[in-house]
Amino acid sequence: MLLLFGQFVYAQSDKIEKEPLVVDEIQIDVKSAQIDAKLKTATVELFLTSYNRNERELKLNTYGTQLVDVKGRKYLFGTLSLGKILVKLEDKQNYINYLMKMDEPVLLTLKVANWGKEKPKELILVFEDSEEEGHYIETAVQL
Repeated sequence: MLLLFGQFVYAQSDKIEKEPLVVDEIQIDVKSAQIDAKLKTATVELFLTSYNRNERELKLNTYGTQLVDVKGRKYLFGTLSLGKILVKLEDKQNYINYLMKMDEPVLLTLKVANWGKEKPKELILVFEDSEEEGHYIETAVQL
């Protein structure tokens, strides 16, 4: 939309720039959130980027990390991958430890089986605080 006032032209955009989500010096960006109606699966991809100057260990709580539907129901993953690490629910692995490097995005992919037809609302991401061992941060990432 263009607005004309005197000699000035103002352009308005329908796109609203969102501030990036940064938690514990990790930027979280949504790459995609898709459903496959035939396979009844939901797949979410996030990029995680460390702002820390040094390498940092990311300790991701696999059972705390869940997908939420529009009705607020939470679903555990069928498969969860972080970089080249793949964990299946039947592996019963509580954590993924991943060494992150500054400004190198890492792809996190979460796939959920038995999903309905609606797009996921948010992903609950749970990982250990870099400052306090044993303290976990829970972050809701809007999709």
